[in-house]
Amino acid sequence: MTLHQPVGFSVTVEAVDPRSIRLTLQGVLDFESGDEFLDVVNRTLDAHALEHGPALRELHMNCAALRLLDSTGLSALLTLRRRTHPAGITLHLRHRPVQLIRMLALTGTAEYLTARADGTAETVGPGGELADEAESTSS
Repeated sequence: MTLHQPVGFSVTVEAVDPRSIRLTLQGVLDFESGDEFLDVVNRTLDAHALEHGPALRELHMNCAALRLLDSTGLSALLTLRRRTHPAGITLHLRHRPVQLIRMLALTGTAEYLTARADGTAETVGPGGELADEAESTSS
């Protein structure tokens, strides 16, 4: 008999400066954790806005430790994008694992999720990483 072992999910928040926040996603973003993810990120965005006003422009999400993303997890990312994009905040999905790249390709949502809020285009390389990925991880 195999028992269900919950993998869990966590979000680590690092406010870099008034214009940028970094999140590290770890575990499984799915039906069980989608609401938790949105609660954490919405509270983070609200607290940042109280402290810095509308200065936030970049929300970087390190997805390297994201083990699985299902349709509910994708829906949570799309919900987040619907909040951030009109506020002038661009989402950056950094270090995308294979399953995230596949989900975004299958659903055609990669460009939508990561479209720059200021209307300029980002250069995306093979594997869905931004061309400036090496620069952003060294800081």
